[in-house]
Amino acid sequence: MASEAPEAAAVGPPQEGAPAAASAAPPPPPVPEGQAEAPAPPPVASEAPSAPAAPPEPPPAPKELEEDAKTDASSRISEVISFHTEDLTLNAMPSVNGTVLMMLTDGGMQYLLAGARANCGLKAGRYLFEARIVEILDPSEGYSGGHQRAVHPRQLLRIGFSTAGSSLFLGDSENSICFDSEGKFTSNKTSLDATQKFARDQVFGVLLNLEEGTPNSNTVSLFRDGVRVSQPQPIPENLRGRALFPTITYRNVTVSVNFSAVPKVELPFRCRMVGDASAKDVEFSEDKAPKDGKYECIFPVCLPDEGTFDWMDLWLEQHPEFVELSDRMVLDWAERSGILRQGGYKRRTSNDKPEMGFGIPQLDDFSVRRALRSIASAQKRNFVVMEVKSNLVPSERNDLLRRFSAPHFKRTALVMMGDPDSVFKKKSQELMLKQKQERSDALFKVKKAEEVKKKLVELKEKELAKQRRKEERAAKKAKLDAERAAKKTADGEDKPDEEKEDDEEPEEEDEAMPDADEEKPPPVELTAEEKQQVFRTPEVPDLTPQALSSSLNDFALPDKGIGSFDEVKFAWSTKTKSEAYFKEWKLARKLTTRVEDIKPSEWFGQRCMAWQQQLSMWRQKQNAWKMAESKKKDENGKAAEEKSGSAAEEGGEKKEGEAEEEKQMEEEKKEDVPMIRVSDEDLDVFGVKDVNDIGTGEPLCSSFNFEDWVLLVLRVELHLLMHSFRKDVKDEDRPGVHVDNFTFYYNKYFRKNFNAMAFGLDSVEKLMNLVKDTVTVTPNKVILADLDEELDDFDLFLKLTEEGRRERELLIDTGDDTAVLKFNQAALSASLAPANNPSGGGHSQGSRNWNKDNWNKDWNKGSWNKDNKGGQMMQGKGGFGPQQMQMQKGFQGGGWQQGGGDRKSTRLNSSHRPLS
Repeated sequence: MASEAPEAAAVGPPQEGAPAAASAAPPPPPVPEGQAEAPAPPPVASEAPSAPAAPPEPPPAPKELEEDAKTDASSRISEVISFHTEDLTLNAMPSVNGTVLMMLTDGGMQYLLAGARANCGLKAGRYLFEARIVEILDPSEGYSGGHQRAVHPRQLLRIGFSTAGSSLFLGDSENSICFDSEGKFTSNKTSLDATQKFARDQVFGVLLNLEEGTPNSNTVSLFRDGVRVSQPQPIPENLRGRALFPTITYRNVTVSVNFSAVPKVELPFRCRMVGDASAKDVEFSEDKAPKDGKYECIFPVCLPDEGTFDWMDLWLEQHPEFVELSDRMVLDWAERSGILRQGGYKRRTSNDKPEMGFGIPQLDDFSVRRALRSIASAQKRNFVVMEVKSNLVPSERNDLLRRFSAPHFKRTALVMMGDPDSVFKKKSQELMLKQKQERSDALFKVKKAEEVKKKLVELKEKELAKQRRKEERAAKKAKLDAERAAKKTADGEDKPDEEKEDDEEPEEEDEAMPDADEEKPPPVELTAEEKQQVFRTPEVPDLTPQALSSSLNDFALPDKGIGSFDEVKFAWSTKTKSEAYFKEWKLARKLTTRVEDIKPSEWFGQRCMAWQQQLSMWRQKQNAWKMAESKKKDENGKAAEEKSGSAAEEGGEKKEGEAEEEKQMEEEKKEDVPMIRVSDEDLDVFGVKDVNDIGTGEPLCSSFNFEDWVLLVLRVELHLLMHSFRKDVKDEDRPGVHVDNFTFYYNKYFRKNFNAMAFGLDSVEKLMNLVKDTVTVTPNKVILADLDEELDDFDLFLKLTEEGRRERELLIDTGDDTAVLKFNQAALSASLAPANNPSGGGHSQGSRNWNKDNWNKDWNKGSWNKDNKGGQMMQGKGGFGPQQMQMQKGFQGGGWQQGGGDRKSTRLNSSHRPLS
């Protein structure tokens, strides 16, 4: 600055030609007291010192190019320059006369910027307005609970100009220019050092020069207490020719503004204030106060992820006089206020209720949200309450309505459902194309970066190869030179070289490195399918899965009446079409949305325990049968050996007639006993009365392999899950489980993990085809139970599994390899083992003996039948052997907890039938 130039020159480096301080002669020693000063020696002409150089003169202050204002007899403005409510942020509080700007500092507001724009815009001429910091606020930070992030600078003031309808935060967009208290000048969102820091009680004047033909035309300057502290800064091209409105942005300070005709501090030249502006040089923004005194409070009712916030942004562009009230708005406000957020501002779990994550208690605990709602309800301005979930849930919607029950509010519900208008469709297509282009650009940059990295590796390898070849040539040359020298010494005379030296390889020119920034990303276009898409898929969902699941049943359209809305408007479709669209959407979402808080009932727990007992008994029956058959086979073999030995000893003494008589008697005995076997092709599986004994003591499950037991368990678990889900969800619109949610509910009910890959299949839908006799998958991919929930016992599932085994073996015998099951035994032994405590009824302490370890040991004992046609093991050969597992206390002496209340001890033995 001009006033500080002399001081800067005084502390600056020595000027050119001036003697250095280090070369100056030292001063003479002091003369002792009482002695006369010794005469000075005569000067030596050759060593006479030159006269000291005069100190350099300070550079002259730059000439002020601004001149005194000319006399202008044109008419002056008659309107009062002030701040309209719509041109103030919610936390900005002007005084009654509008000359002092204060701000709210409670509930986290001390961290957010406040902004105010005057109603008078300058189009021509040269005018000045002033601002002064009259108070510096230091609000309480509240409890910190440990480390807390600080917001810098804590106090801030920006003064400048902005266009009508633009952001109230100076420097936030290309539509503003400003000086700030940190000594910066900001234009086109770019800041540079241009002045000094502000202090309290200093009067700062901002001069806007729009006079054509003057030296400082189209510039803005800053003065402090009447002295220029900034060189004229050019106004960007995009702001020239537009009305520029004085604007103040501030935080934790109280600012006094002067829009009058008389300045607080005179400048070095005569200049007119904005209050003395000619009427032809200014334009005033319109006061948008409603004639009837009723301000609108809009409640948008939109469906999640169907253009909700895209519509909001478009609507605010069309209605800038409205202020959005939402958590998204708080995040946007905090970002514009320069508050750092952990993970950046793009990180969020939902658009409707994004987490704050600032590390600042009063922002993270939503104190600022409560403060904003309290402020908004007391102000006379237009609001749009953008709450996706709350505007769909009647109880939460009514709570919001009560906050805006003041008589100056008109509460309107704006329903956006159905087919949007053409303006929104065009906007949605533009956003989709932009989103697609950004993804393409990101992939392009990654690809180019990989190419550069690959090229660097290739160049490095070439350089190393080149160095190796050079070293090899040098070694070869040295060897040849040594051989020649030795040969010369031996022969004693020079001889011409017999070997010609290899010519050096020509140097390869290095290829130019690809420039990642030189090539531009290719433009993208929307596909025909994307062009038919009405709503773009948001990068972040509007509602979290938990929020949608917990509130979906409560979603309802608004109505008007006492205590409700003053008006309900349907913007996209008629009321009838909107209601039909909403009903269809809700039904579809119910089928696909998980019920996060579902709890299995007591009925499910009891049926699961009964099923585990039944399964254990059937497996014991199978192993007992196999042991008996093995023992019988061994006994028959021994008897045959004994009989053949005794016959040899008798030496054929028996008569031929007696032998024939014995043979005939044995055949008659065989005819008396019906030999029904499971292996019989003509066995009527569904006609078997007792699955534990088909007539010869053989159980129907005697030929079951690992795959058959797995499919049996799967059938029963699917049956229990589908019926229990329908009971527990208590919603007729949810008749079954969607295939996409099957794994979630399976884990929720059985407390076991489920993976279709363990069955050798890549989807749950394909797995359901293996048990299509038990469940059905509808066209909209909902799994439904086919069998009645109140079956007398589980025998039908055993019969279905046996029938499926027989059909599968028949297909395999005919050469159909697709019928072979490729189950992963290790994975399924663990995943399909009975849970220690299936959800619902709950087990007593005795059931702890029924655990996965015993189950897995039992699966893997023994060996499979040699004729295992039913399946193919993916890992190991394990199988069934003699049953060793005993139910012990859990089934023989323990008690089961009935219902989750009182425990009743029930004695169970191996012959007890769990269901009658």
